[in-house]
Amino acid sequence: MWMPKSQSELIRTARGERSQAEFSKALGCDRSCLSRYERETLGAPPHVITRCLQIVAAMPQTSDLKGRPVDRALDLARQAVAELELLQALPASGRSK
Repeated sequence: MWMPKSQSELIRTARGERSQAEFSKALGCDRSCLSRYERETLGAPPHVITRCLQIVAAMPQTSDLKGRPVDRALDLARQAVAELELLQALPASGRSK
């Protein structure tokens, strides 16, 4: 099974056949921002990446791919995004350089 290797591929895979306007509403962001995320001219915030990871992870998979390395990678990516969201919530003085 093909898996996204960039922000753009992740978002487009999660969006599927939905229009940018429809998907941006579901993500709670502006359509123009979604367009920039897809073109990778703007980094998507952690909550957008997390939601897209959730959507991609929930997509139907064939049974022979169960427990595959990409599942572990997605779990690690989810954990990393969760840590980034925690870091983003800290005041600037509490962040380490």
